[in-house]
Amino acid sequence: MAVMHRASVPMQFELSVALAAMMSLLAFMIDWPRAVAGLVLGAVCRFLPYGTILVPVGVLLVSALAELLYPLFGRTAEPHFWSFFAGLFAVAGTASSLFITIRNLKDRL
Repeated sequence: MAVMHRASVPMQFELSVALAAMMSLLAFMIDWPRAVAGLVLGAVCRFLPYGTILVPVGVLLVSALAELLYPLFGRTAEPHFWSFFAGLFAVAGTASSLFITIRNLKDRL
């Protein structure tokens, strides 16, 4: 059985924060309005009970709602299934990254 040294724990946290930041940056490049909504979702779900269940449900709802609202704002011509999938990545990339990073930071302190 492997023994985890205390010195390796901060490095794991720093690596997870770097990966979360990279995922969020990529999500912003794909679709910034949904990425901002994902940040809000991740921050709000952190303070709600059952946040680990609410984040995936919220990701689906935010991505679907944005897909229906984008034609009204002129961002797209019509709702499209592949755009919905790209929106899922944008929302999930920021919401889950922020949610997990805050949880890990709270556990570390």
